[in-house]
Amino acid sequence: MTAWRILLLTATVAGLSCLATSIGRPWAYFTVQSNIMLALYYGWRLITYRSRSASPDVKGAVTLYLLVTCLVNYISRDLANPLALLDGGTIRGLGNFLLHYVTPVMALVDWAAFDRSRPAHWAAPFAWLSYPLLYGAFVLLTAPNLPRRYVSVPERGATGLADSRVAGARRTCRLRSAGLRPVRHPPTHDQTGGRLSPH
Repeated sequence: MTAWRILLLTATVAGLSCLATSIGRPWAYFTVQSNIMLALYYGWRLITYRSRSASPDVKGAVTLYLLVTCLVNYISRDLANPLALLDGGTIRGLGNFLLHYVTPVMALVDWAAFDRSRPAHWAAPFAWLSYPLLYGAFVLLTAPNLPRRYVSVPERGATGLADSRVAGARRTCRLRSAGLRPVRHPPTHDQTGGRLSPH
C-alpha cells in the first residue's frame, strides 16, 4: 500500500510539474486543482501512515474529483485513445496524460483496494458537491480574465468542455435577454498559429 501511494504521489507531482512549466495560470484548471488535492491528501497519508486520522470522506471526495477530470477529458476528446496525448513527446502532453488518466485510475484503484473497512459517511456525497459548485462560480466570475486558451476545448483538456459550456451559456443568456441571437464567427488564429475556438 505504501509503495503504491508513493508511486501515485510521484505521478501527481510529475504531472503538476509538467503543466506548471507548459501552460499559463495552471492554478485555474480543475485538473490541476483536483490533483493538488490528491497530492496533499496522499502526502499526508504517507507522513501519518501509522495513524487512522485521515478521513474516508476526504478520500472519497478526492477520488470523485479525479474521476470527473478523467471522464470529462475522455468525452471531450471524442473518446480518443488517451495515449494520443503522448504523441509528439511534449512536456504538456505528458502532464495531461498523467493528470487526466494515470492519477485518476491509480486513485480509483487505491479507493477500491485499501481502507475498505472505513467507508465514507452516507451524507458525504452531498458535501462533495460543494467544490464543483464553487469551481463553477469561480469560472463564472473570472472567465473574462482567464487565459485565452481557457475557451479552447482541444487546447485545455478536462476543464475545457465544462468551462466553455458555462461561458457559452452565460453569453447566450445575455444575448437572448436583449432579444438577440448569438453570432457564430469563424475560427481565428493567434500569432503563433495556434487555433482558437469560435467565440
